[in-house]
Amino acid sequence: MAEQRHFEDVEVGMELTPIPKPVTTRKLVKYSGSSRDFNEIHYDQESTAKTMWGNVIVQGMLKAGCIGHIATDFMGPGGYIHKLGCTYRAPDFVNQTFTVHGRVVSKDETADGLLVSCDAWVENPEGQTTTPGQFTVALPSKDGRKAAYPGQPPIPHDRAGTIKGERLRLGDPEVWKSHIGEWWTPWVSQVEQPWITAFADAIGDPNPIYREADYASTTGHGGIVSPPTFVEAMDADWRVFELAFEEELRQARSQPRPGGGGGGGDGFCDFNFYADIHPGDTMSGYTRWTEPYEKTGRAGKLVFTTRESVIENQHGQIVSTAKRATVSVYPK
Repeated sequence: MAEQRHFEDVEVGMELTPIPKPVTTRKLVKYSGSSRDFNEIHYDQESTAKTMWGNVIVQGMLKAGCIGHIATDFMGPGGYIHKLGCTYRAPDFVNQTFTVHGRVVSKDETADGLLVSCDAWVENPEGQTTTPGQFTVALPSKDGRKAAYPGQPPIPHDRAGTIKGERLRLGDPEVWKSHIGEWWTPWVSQVEQPWITAFADAIGDPNPIYREADYASTTGHGGIVSPPTFVEAMDADWRVFELAFEEELRQARSQPRPGGGGGGGDGFCDFNFYADIHPGDTMSGYTRWTEPYEKTGRAGKLVFTTRESVIENQHGQIVSTAKRATVSVYPK
């Protein structure tokens, strides 16, 4: 159980307590179920043997969730996370232990509260930083000032949606590119405590605020809440795994990418947070594609497919906004 940290306790340059994360196939399967990311590359050795990695790889968002773990441990039960993001530079693999590190880089008194920003990163057993990231939290003060989320952002989004984007992305890339900027039909999810607890277990975070009602009710959050990156499970992009025509999905995945692209995975993620998710909440996820872009990497051309999401609760409050990218590798 993390102790409460106050703004006055923090010094720029202070190191956060590292958190080791052993990764087993069971952990990856648990994360797939709780996050709704059922890509076989994260648990099926036969499928991954055919990829450029040749091994089961850790979900990028599981690593982001572990950065969320070090952030919430750092801020304590009276803190509020405002931002979290990371970039994926190299994969991590099953049956290894990676470690999450953090360091304070700034502290500021702002209109949104007493904010502390930290660098955070995932380091593999060889000491390589595979996933550099950062987060910002609001902390309470010893003089009685409390922390809170920032105010609700003025973000317009189409609550009806006009397309089923998860279906379009199975086909011709030129087709989905013609729908950039259009909001997809929303994905509505009913959240209950077992799902929240399963997600916290999957990222290896024992914080009682995710599972013990009596403890959680004594915090400023007023009850059980979800871990920060739980919002990713609301992203309508994962609805692709619930398509009724599974055979069509299988055939679409088996087709070679135009231009010979293959491999790849997560590119980056950036989240902003504005409210808690509690058991009993009904969440609506709104997603749309944004402009793709290209870079040149060591393995060849990298094509980034980008999207943004808005997650809203039943009260019309925006809980989170996010920007994500997946990357495809086109070998030299």
